[in-house]
Amino acid sequence: MALATLSLTGCSDRKPESVERPSVRDVNVLLVTMDTTRPDYLSCYNPKAAPTPNLDGLAARGTRFTQAVVQVPLTLPSHACIHTGSYPQMNGIRDNGGFQLDPKVPTLARLVGKQGFETAAFIGAAILNRRYGLNRGFTTYADDMHETKRIEKLPGIMAEIPAEEVSGRALDWLESAEKRGVGGAGKPFFIWLHYYDPHFPYNPPEPFRTRFRSNPYAGEIAYTDAQIGRVLEWLRAKKIEDRTLVVLMGDHGESLGEHGEYTHGIFLYDSTVHVPLIIAGPGLPKGAKVDQQVRSIDIAPTVLDFLSVSDPSPMQGESLLPLLTSGHSVRTTYSYMETLYPRTAMAWSELRGVRAGDWKLIVAPKPELYQLTADPEESRNVIDQHAAETERLKKRVWEVAGDPNHLSPLQSSPLDDQTRKELESLGYVNVSRKQEIRLDMSGPDPKDRVAVLKIMERTAEMINTDRYAAAIPLLRPLLETDPQNPMLYTRLGLCYERLGQYGKAIDVRRAAIQKSADNSETYAELGELYVRVGRLDEAIAAMNRAAEMNPANLQNLTNLATAYLQIGKQADAERAIHGILAQNSKSAEAHNLLGLLEVSRGRGEQARANFELAIEEDSNLAEPYLNLGLLAEKTGNPGKAAECYEQFLKKASPDKHRDVIPKVKEALAQLRR
Repeated sequence: MALATLSLTGCSDRKPESVERPSVRDVNVLLVTMDTTRPDYLSCYNPKAAPTPNLDGLAARGTRFTQAVVQVPLTLPSHACIHTGSYPQMNGIRDNGGFQLDPKVPTLARLVGKQGFETAAFIGAAILNRRYGLNRGFTTYADDMHETKRIEKLPGIMAEIPAEEVSGRALDWLESAEKRGVGGAGKPFFIWLHYYDPHFPYNPPEPFRTRFRSNPYAGEIAYTDAQIGRVLEWLRAKKIEDRTLVVLMGDHGESLGEHGEYTHGIFLYDSTVHVPLIIAGPGLPKGAKVDQQVRSIDIAPTVLDFLSVSDPSPMQGESLLPLLTSGHSVRTTYSYMETLYPRTAMAWSELRGVRAGDWKLIVAPKPELYQLTADPEESRNVIDQHAAETERLKKRVWEVAGDPNHLSPLQSSPLDDQTRKELESLGYVNVSRKQEIRLDMSGPDPKDRVAVLKIMERTAEMINTDRYAAAIPLLRPLLETDPQNPMLYTRLGLCYERLGQYGKAIDVRRAAIQKSADNSETYAELGELYVRVGRLDEAIAAMNRAAEMNPANLQNLTNLATAYLQIGKQADAERAIHGILAQNSKSAEAHNLLGLLEVSRGRGEQARANFELAIEEDSNLAEPYLNLGLLAEKTGNPGKAAECYEQFLKKASPDKHRDVIPKVKEALAQLRR
């Protein structure tokens, strides 16, 4: 029955419709994705959860799905499945970073955009940056991570903006669109809002921080609910709620300590793949509940079906509209799952699985089978008692993943073809070489590394609260326990670096290279460390190696260009700068560096133009203000210099610019005398 939904080629046995399809419905679409959200933390799913009144209200006027699951418990690949209706093997995004959306795979935004919908997306974290291809079809794709109203956050792993800013940007767009008649009859919109706040580290703003001091994850959920409520209220106030389809889904869950995992991405248990899904819209049931399993790949075909938009290349997911409108079962019995993150981040084995009715199979070095009704916590592995069921489900897994006896290494490349060609023309001759990821389950089973994972999670919290010295004695022994785990070296090296112990930080990166636990980040970080200790030739060699391995690391190219400028190699600096601009023509850092390059060439006016362009592209970047101030002072304009120095001090980072800030303050004081 479900073979067609799992197969990668011939992925649907649906016949072309013999009747003429009705005209496209004149209905708006609001797609909301909540990062890292468990259904049992929403009060419409769990009465004991902290109140989420806005999502409860959405569920009351729509349909709540109790068995919605995702294909990958990671932000980027999960969203690729949502937007394309296809499994990772087809859409091309297999992991966070390092992959781009296959240009041949259509997106929901592109398909509805062709029907005249105005399209816009407002993104909460850099992991969904346009470089990965999810912007395809969106006229507006707001992925700038510089919030206009700063909310205090702990130092995070991923650049993000708070829910307040996501909703604010969306409401500004909606207000502007309304003035153009968009959202009313004849001019529908498709808008996607992504909220990253429930992701670790958990630190909701006030008053949620105080209210949820003992459970900050719940506080992040409650805060996000409030911000989603602002957008839903706007729809009501503008009287277009009844002509807007709203789809809200979690992109994955959060383990919160279950199975030894504290966040997500390592395992495929329901704590990270079971998510909330609510669909509400004109003509759809109100206050309804659906218990049939549905999947993230079913979202795009459902929206298209609701709008009567044809997809020229049928998706792997199924439309849930028959299930919503008439209760007819749809072919969503089998849900393939995978996570490559244990392999790519930890050098452990990747995991694959399938969730089918009452069963969950996880294919690992030590495979697992769970009977979900009797064991919803997935605590009793019954694989030895159900050999036939195990074999049946394994076949379903390999129908999607490919023949297990002929799994070739996965080719990862962070660049699209056009960008790669531009970089090659600049002399980056190795950028066509793709990085290989072995997918043969040859690494340790993640279950056997739970003790390591526990310490890593504990030290992540320490690092995010600046307790670096406390984290070091916990991390250091793990280099013997798990010597090929790249993340251990990254974490330990970071601790030494933040404590100013650069020699030890360098030694850790070198050890990673010796143990073959290195990646492009190892060399990029090593280059930064060499700069800090004044070993510029070694820094340049390390950063060039990092650029060969991953030319999409723009920060590394920025550091490389800066190092070249410091030793007077103008042509090499210019090449690195244009390597950045080939990938991001609006890079403020690159234009600031071009300004410095022009200064070194004695061309003050060209330098000033580039510094001003850098500020235009990113008014929060401190360095161009400093450079404009220096240039103004040099050319006899003390008033302009003082103004620029003041702006620099407002924008400067106390940590990053700690050596420069006192000098600028002194210069400013002299100018004011």
